[in-house]
Amino acid sequence: MEPDKIRKLVIEKTANLAGIKPDEITPESNLEALGLDSADAVVLAMEIEQETGREIEVGLFLRCETVAEAAEEIARLTSGGDAAKPDAAANSGEA
Repeated sequence: MEPDKIRKLVIEKTANLAGIKPDEITPESNLEALGLDSADAVVLAMEIEQETGREIEVGLFLRCETVAEAAEEIARLTSGGDAAKPDAAANSGEA
């Protein structure tokens, strides 16, 4: 899934959970400041999993400060990369 689509998906799902309009959230919006708590992170992870077909760790939304950070990690996951180790793909060809 393309990073822009993932960012839009994270914004839409977060807005729904926060009870606000998606246009009130920017990529720089702080997830905690939007009122996202651990229960919301579980719901958000499950909803994004359904949309992307990839397992999303709940901790991702607690670890990432902004919508953009969360979207970047999800983009790595959905492209086959390792979200915990962003440089893993770059190192995979080294012998």
